[in-house]
Amino acid sequence: MKRDCKEFVIDGYNLMHKLFPSPSLSALDSLRRSMEQELVAFQKRTRHHVTVVYDGKGHRQDSPLIAPLHIVFTPASKSADLWIIEYVKSLNTKVKMVTIVSSDEEIRRYASAFGASCMASEAFVKELKKRAASPQGASEEGKFNFDGQSALSEQEVASWKALFTRGKN
Repeated sequence: MKRDCKEFVIDGYNLMHKLFPSPSLSALDSLRRSMEQELVAFQKRTRHHVTVVYDGKGHRQDSPLIAPLHIVFTPASKSADLWIIEYVKSLNTKVKMVTIVSSDEEIRRYASAFGASCMASEAFVKELKKRAASPQGASEEGKFNFDGQSALSEQEVASWKALFTRGKN
């Protein structure tokens, strides 16, 4: 399935752990910067807006912003997961122009329920690597390939059916 998407909202640390399995705590800052550089390249190739959301304690002061990425460090009282869910809820009809990138099933369930597209971080990493290696990485006017996006699993369908059929007997 292909779909024009104007914004990717990325669960930052979730994606970083898929790009760089088993990172050491001392390397987090450099790995985060490396990932952000890859996302800037992705953004330039696809011409889609990218928002990266990290669990944090407010904005980071130790390194410059990497333009044109929109980077969000949540306040200590709010997780990146909650920020993403609240953001999706706030979009109303614009939600169809957003793809959430996270391997967190709860985030993807909420985002899908509100009408956003979702993609597991693992599938997004595959697309990043495939596009980086391909000379036609930005073909089709920057459209992103969603072939790696999977449908809901049988377990997810069953849980949604149970949720919507409660008390309707």
